[in-house]
Amino acid sequence: MTSSAISGRATEYLIDAATAQRDAAHLVFLEVAPWRVMADGPDPVLGSIPGAVATTVKDDFAGSPTATSGHLPLPHAGDLHAVLRAYGVQATDDIVVYTRRTEELSSATRAWFTLTWAGYRSVRVLDGGLPAWVGTGGRTAPLEPPRTRPPAPAPLAAGAVRVLDVEQVLEISQYGTLLDARSAAAYNGSLDEPRSGHVPHAVHAPSTDLVGPDGRLVPATELRKWFLRRRAVGGQEVGAYCGGGVSSSLLVFGAALIGQPIGLYVDSWSAWSADSTLPIEQGTTLSPSPLLDTDCT
Repeated sequence: MTSSAISGRATEYLIDAATAQRDAAHLVFLEVAPWRVMADGPDPVLGSIPGAVATTVKDDFAGSPTATSGHLPLPHAGDLHAVLRAYGVQATDDIVVYTRRTEELSSATRAWFTLTWAGYRSVRVLDGGLPAWVGTGGRTAPLEPPRTRPPAPAPLAAGAVRVLDVEQVLEISQYGTLLDARSAAAYNGSLDEPRSGHVPHAVHAPSTDLVGPDGRLVPATELRKWFLRRRAVGGQEVGAYCGGGVSSSLLVFGAALIGQPIGLYVDSWSAWSADSTLPIEQGTTLSPSPLLDTDCT
């Protein structure tokens, strides 16, 4: 699937490989390395998009963890701007983020979310990543390491995505739709691990469902059906979380393509499970919130 399969405002966020090659002279490419290894074996592609900047989720699109945060909190916005300026990237550039492997797409959507949150004007995800670029005839070149980082300036205004705190997550779980993007095993939890499981009333919504066998996002019609089945399309508040705010960013991105806003609980399960005052639910059966009026849903 190419971005032509997704119409309207979605093209603000997603770009297909053929379009990226055609417009490459006017684009700034950021290759995003995941915070943990997501696939075994050597890279399927040598080199990278010519002129691309090497970035990582952990070093560039996450801040330093604190005692109360998850393990991949958002960075300071001023720090992020300073880092990218050192890489030669400006807030007014047309930025395209991508990953080397199709399995790593959520790392690109985490970069998209963080850059959008920090106020960057134009950020798009390359559908299918580097394999799609090469598969449509794009040439490659060695990836250059980033330059030394300067001190951070004053904080800058945030952009148009929503970051959720604990109180908002609790409220959405009771009155809206809260999506858990992790695997079924993580969502269900284990009786041997009391602090495993999910936020009560959260809906299991594995982010891997949004990516087709070719590494591209599923078509917009399928995205809409998928979110509808989870009661995540409409006027109610919708939120998402995962283990550390990476795979759930793919839910936020996929929903943005169909015009559905979803807030991201960046601290996610890594922070929630560490706070013994917060409730946890285990098992495969979704428990509806007793406060949610479902008479007309």
